[in-house]
Formats: sequence, structure tokens, C-alpha cells
Amino acid sequence: MDTTPVQPVDAEAILAADALGVPLDALQLISREPLGPGSVTGFSVTAAPPVVAYVDTSLHRVRQETGLVLEGEARVWIHPADPHLPALAPAAFGHAAEVLLSRLGIAAAGMPEIVGYRPGRRAVLRVPTADGMTWVKVVRPRRIERVVQVHTALRDRGLPVPPVRGWSPEGLLVLDNASGVPATDGRWLPEALLDELDRLRAQMASADIEGKARTSLSSRLSWYAERLRAARPDQADLVNGVARRADAGMNADHRIQTIHGDLHLGQLFVDESTGEVTGLIDVDTAGAGNPADDAAAFIGHAIASAVLTQEGGDADTVWTLVDLAVERWAMDAGTRALIAIHLLGHALAAAETGVQPRADLLLSRAADIVET
Repeated sequence: MDTTPVQPVDAEAILAADALGVPLDALQLISREPLGPGSVTGFSVTAAPPVVAYVDTSLHRVRQETGLVLEGEARVWIHPADPHLPALAPAAFGHAAEVLLSRLGIAAAGMPEIVGYRPGRRAVLRVPTADGMTWVKVVRPRRIERVVQVHTALRDRGLPVPPVRGWSPEGLLVLDNASGVPATDGRWLPEALLDELDRLRAQMASADIEGKARTSLSSRLSWYAERLRAARPDQADLVNGVARRADAGMNADHRIQTIHGDLHLGQLFVDESTGEVTGLIDVDTAGAGNPADDAAAFIGHAIASAVLTQEGGDADTVWTLVDLAVERWAMDAGTRALIAIHLLGHALAAAETGVQPRADLLLSRAADIVET
């Protein structure tokens, strides 16, 4: 299988090369995500010194710029100096993180490690401490109070959300470790896990949270389709067909309740002896929304995970989980349309980083789900 990444030749690459003073062939595309009316595109820069740079065309306002601003066009910054997340750069360095945690009575026992990053949106850092792992989440400053409120509201409803140890108006949140083992690493039975998720989703639906959940992925259909056609022009007809059927399948009339907003296996922790879900993380996306968005996110991520596992080992358990979840949660055209949109997003990520066989398999799965 050819997994050699493709070289970027798009407008963002040209902007990055000009801003950094490096040739285009010194850039390697690593990510691209929509942000506002534009996007944030990440590049690994192989020229000395090696860095990771981001080109942001969202034109969202920030408190303070941290890189080069191309007025009315884009901004370019070097990771971790994300202007949307002013707390990220300080938290990413050992001494600053140690001081921060000490103020909360937590003794850091090692350097912080960034384990999750969505440029312009949020970052998650893991810090070893004397009592185990502590997690530091960085969000946009204007969102931090709501994120704290969401954690509190969900814990009050009995959901296994890690407690908040402290937070800062600059957009920084400190959380205890979730109980149990990550579901991505632990043992579970597919049907029992879905039973647990039904229970947790019902508890979540009863929680009183102000504000909307993360914007439905339905809004990204055109964005994904346009870029996937560009990345895989030989699959343009299939992309168009999936997009057309997904658009036709979406139903604007649906019930509204509190949802997670980004539900997938990576957000769950389990007790391997009982099968109980003992931890639910990344709930800052929670709020009022369409429950089909949670079902579609879970199934779409599970299919993408199964495809990855299929490339490296036995995926039977995950495919069983997918089949049972589709039977349980995706009998209607609206949910299947949302699953297809998730799969277009996963296919785009694979295509733009050069893993074409995976992209084509995910696209084929998207076609299957909207034709069911």
C-alpha cells in the first residue's frame, strides 16, 4: 500500500511558503479543518529549523496576533502560538505548567505533553503528577465559563465526567483523570457497550445546559465534498452522488435535546470487569442539538476506526459494533445522511495526507450507508 503523502500545491501552501520564506517542497500538509467562513491548514516545515505552521483563513478576530497577519486574507502562526488559544503556548512548557498546577495543590512529576489539538478550537495536554495523570484543556477564552458550567451540569445529572480542579479566564481548564481504561484500549462487548451508551445518552438528555451543542456536521457537507473532489478527481462522480443523497436525506425537522456533540469511542472509559462506562470526556461540545448527530458521530468514527484496524489487525469487534449501532440508531435517512458526511470528512483527511486506498474505502462506505 502506497502511503506516501502528497505535496501541497494549494493557496494555503503558497501563503505559508511566502510567510516563512521557504520553498513549497519544504512543506508537508498534515491537516485541514473548516473554521468559520474559512479553514485552518497545518504544514510540517522540513526546512531548518523544523516547525509546524498553520494558515488560518477564518478571519476570526483574536485578542492578540501571534504571527504574521496578511490583512483581509489570512494569518500564519508557528505551533504552539495559536492566537485563538492564548493559554496554549504557556501551558505547553514545563515550568509554566508546573507553576499552574502547584497553585491548585497538584505536584507535577514530568513535562506536559500535547495529546490532542484542533487548531483555533482547543487543545488537550497530559501532565504526569504525583497522584497520576492530570489533564489540562485549552479553549477559546470566551468559551471557558460555559465549558465549566457544562462539566458541572453533567456531573450533577450523574454522568461520569471528570471533576474540574480549576480554571482560568484565559481559557485553561484542569481536570482529574477519568475513571477506568480508555475504550479504545480496553475490552468490551459491542451490544453491552451500546446499552451503556443508551443509558448515558438518556441521562444527558435530561441535563439542563444552556446553549447549543457543537455545530452539526451537516453544515460541512459542501466543504467536504468540494475538497474531496479536488483531492480525488477520479472519484468526483462518486463524491457528487454521496453528497447529493446525503443532502436529500437530511431532515430539518427533529427533536432537540442535550447531546454530547462529538460522541465516539475515544471519549469513553470503561470498567473492563463490568463493562460499565466509567468515564465520559471532552464534553465541552455538549448542548442542545439533534440526537442523530451523536449517533452519526459515533458510527462514523467507529467505521473509520475499523478501517484503520483492518489495515493493521483484527477489526471484527469494531465492525460488529458498527453493524449493531446502525441497526439500533440509524434506521432513518437523516441519521444515515449524517454518517455519510462524517465519512466524507474522514475520507478527505486520508486523501489530503496521501493515503488514497483508505480514502477510497471510506468513500465507498459513505456511498453504501446513504444507499441503504
